[in-house]
This record gives sequence, structure tokens and C-alpha cells, in this order.
Amino acid sequence: MVFSFNQQEYRLTRDIPAELTRYQLPGSSASALANEYLKLLVQELPAENSKAFYSVYLVDKKSNFRLKDDAPFLRAYLALQQDRQLDIAGLGKIVIKEGQFNLLYTPSTDLLSHHDNVPEYLTLDIQYDMALLEEWEPYFPLLANFLNHVRAGQPATLLPRPEWATKEIQDLIHRMLHVPLEEAAQRKHFTLLVNTLLFHLLYQAVQQQPASNYNYYEVDSIQAARDMIRKNIRYHFVIREIAQKVGMNEFKLKNGFRELFGNGVYEYLRSERMQVARSLLTDSGRSIKEIASMTGYRSVNSFIKAFKKMYGMTPGDFRKRVDISV
Repeated sequence: MVFSFNQQEYRLTRDIPAELTRYQLPGSSASALANEYLKLLVQELPAENSKAFYSVYLVDKKSNFRLKDDAPFLRAYLALQQDRQLDIAGLGKIVIKEGQFNLLYTPSTDLLSHHDNVPEYLTLDIQYDMALLEEWEPYFPLLANFLNHVRAGQPATLLPRPEWATKEIQDLIHRMLHVPLEEAAQRKHFTLLVNTLLFHLLYQAVQQQPASNYNYYEVDSIQAARDMIRKNIRYHFVIREIAQKVGMNEFKLKNGFRELFGNGVYEYLRSERMQVARSLLTDSGRSIKEIASMTGYRSVNSFIKAFKKMYGMTPGDFRKRVDISV
């Protein structure tokens, strides 16, 4: 695979410029190139039978670069940060706006990428195994038509124009980019996420739901807020405090949290507390008073009231039922 700027060829190396190190994902195979126009980091993420690439472009000057390779270009292409403007041999001009995706195919790779003077571009593209795509072919006529072109060696796009990523797609991307990949079980988990993402991309291609109101970094901040709550269920957060810690507008955090997870921040905290309480009542010999304290309740009565509202019985009655069933 060869990159070229102004007729000069470059190849990716393992030498990662300092400006790009903060984007590196644990367990990925990272390569980079740098010149006066652009710094590019490409990270291959280990999925079984498919290849996922998370790419970061830091742009110093308005520029174009060309990517050429004899291998076919068959990829699900998602623009995470900034619009992507591409000229692809056989397909012509393609614009994938921030938050959109498409599935693209050309029998060989000849791609010209245009970059305005915008500091940062992020993309995720996945080279899905043909056998995996064919598994879903009977269920999605759009995909069947697309694969007919692929098998005939004819350039094609899944959709006549790119479609918007849904909240489910955004959530899967976040999880994919935050899975540590050092262990075999984690890599297996990553593969499951990659394959689940394919289903949601194909489903959205049919459903064509409206665009999310939140961009890649905002989704990342909302996910960070959820993680903060999960790790600190004993603490009663003030939304303003969470918003400050994740670097997000308070109003947008509240609405985005509800859009992504189906509950408001406080409802989500109560649900997490109750799930932990239920687990402790089932699997530990701790007293109800201890469990109330461990799940953030200052009084046993408040805990009992919240538990009964969630499950329709008191913690004591729940524990008795568990003991009887055992």
C-alpha cells in the first residue's frame, strides 16, 4: 500500500510521531507517516476474519493524498470526526459526512483523499470477510445487490448516498475503541462487536433513521459519564459535577444520556444501585444495613423504599425468596 503527496511516495512506518501517541489504542498494530502537510496514524485492530482500521489524520495545511494498492477495496467506511471527501477510481466523488457511513467496493484501490485546513480527522473502516457478508445476504436485498457487483468485479456502493450512524452504532464504535486487546478473550469480544456492528449498519441502511444529535467526542463524553457512575455508585453525583469532569455542556449531557441509555442520569444511578444490591442480597452474607451503605443510601429505610419500588418487594423478602429457591 503506497501513499503519495505531490508525486512523492511515502510508506507507513512503526515510528509514531509524538503528536499521535495519545491516539494509540492498547493492543493495536500501529503505523504512521508524517510530512509537512499531514500526520497519519493507522491502527489495525485484531478481529477474526475481518480487519478493522482506526485512522487519525492531523492536518497542518490543506492537502490531498493518494492511496494506491492492487488489492480490492471492500470496506465499511465511517466518518467519526469531520466530513470525508474522497475521489475513488470507479466510484467518482464521494462525500461521507461526519457521523455517516457506507459500504464501498472497487476491484483495486485508487483513492484520493481531500483534507481542508481542519486540525483533526478520525475514521473507522472495516474490511469485512466476504463469507461474513454472504451470511447476511439473504436478509438484506440491498446487500445482495451490492455483493452481485462485488462478485462481478464492478465498483459499487451499498447505498446511493451515505446513511447516518444510529445511537446503537455509536455505542458499538465506542465499545470497540475501548476494549483492551492484549488477551485472547478480549480479542474475541472485539470480534463479536465488529460483527454486531455489521448487522446494525445493514439494518440502518434499510431503516434510515434520523441522525443522532451527538458527535463522536460527545458520545465519548457521555459514555465516560456512565462509566463514572458505574464505578462510584455510592456517591450521589450532581449533574453539573459530572458535566465538568467529562468536559461537556450540562444540558447536552442530560439529553444525550437519555438518548443513548434510555434513562436520565439519576434514574440510571438508581438502576445501577439496585442491580448491585440485588447481587449482594443473593451472593453475600452482608446485612441489609451494610448493603444500603455500599449502594449509596444514608438510611436503611431509604434503601428499602427504593428497592421495593424497583422490584415490588423489600430486600428482606427478596433474600427469603432466594434462600427458599436454593
